[in-house]
Amino acid sequence: MRVSGYTAIPGLPPAPGHCAARLPAAFRTILPILTLLFGLHPFARADDFWKQKPPAQWSHAEALKLVRRSPWAKVEVVVFLRRENQASYSIPTGTMHCDPDAIDPNGNCLQKGRIEAPVDSSRQPDGAPRLTPSTAFLVRWESAAPVNQAFARLEELGERTLAVFQGPASRLPADRYVITVKLEQPGFAGFDPFAVTPAAGSPDLRATLKTHRGTVAPLEIEFGGTGATSSVHFFFPRTTLDGVPLLGPGLDAAEFTLRGASFAVHSKFTLDPEFLL
Repeated sequence: MRVSGYTAIPGLPPAPGHCAARLPAAFRTILPILTLLFGLHPFARADDFWKQKPPAQWSHAEALKLVRRSPWAKVEVVVFLRRENQASYSIPTGTMHCDPDAIDPNGNCLQKGRIEAPVDSSRQPDGAPRLTPSTAFLVRWESAAPVNQAFARLEELGERTLAVFQGPASRLPADRYVITVKLEQPGFAGFDPFAVTPAAGSPDLRATLKTHRGTVAPLEIEFGGTGATSSVHFFFPRTTLDGVPLLGPGLDAAEFTLRGASFAVHSKFTLDPEFLL
């Protein structure tokens, strides 16, 4: 007679090792059921559609999402820089803390660096900063296959005007990483940071691209579009000054920084080499 190696004794719990041996089998049974019931994929997120179907099957909304809200396209809030003699916000204090010699005949304090602003008679004075409508830039990593394919897909769907409105780069050199910045929301009238005029020429913009291997400046800057479609394209080298690749062979992170005459914007990307051009 053959006796099993596992003998259950009434009143005693099963041996821990035996339960542990059954867990992988139970997991293999439950996971397919969950996948069928909820449409889950064990390795890909549901919104990563570019991993699950070819560009020819992308919808209008999916293609637009890739060029506007995706791992390679982000809307970033603009930070406005203040001058050295400007305070972050104003507190009306009259002439309480002003040197007597710095008060003009009209009773205004002329002392530099003073935190003071005219009092608006329609509002109670307080120490809180005045809020203005937010200003935002669309920052896009153009040197990515899904982004390039999304623009092509929009044109296939007859949305060329919409694609042009997103300010795509006119070229994608193989030895450059291209980043596009487009004014997404002005915030206030007259803010046109990328306007190129005959009188003033091109705006003074300083951009950098930083990874754990180093920081580089763009080798070229191109301005495109006008008005609502105006954008600027930065062409960064793919290697540092020492010839080291800016991005590693695996998943890597990069931080883009742009400074203008009165503003700054920062954007961070997590980049998968599988999808880079």
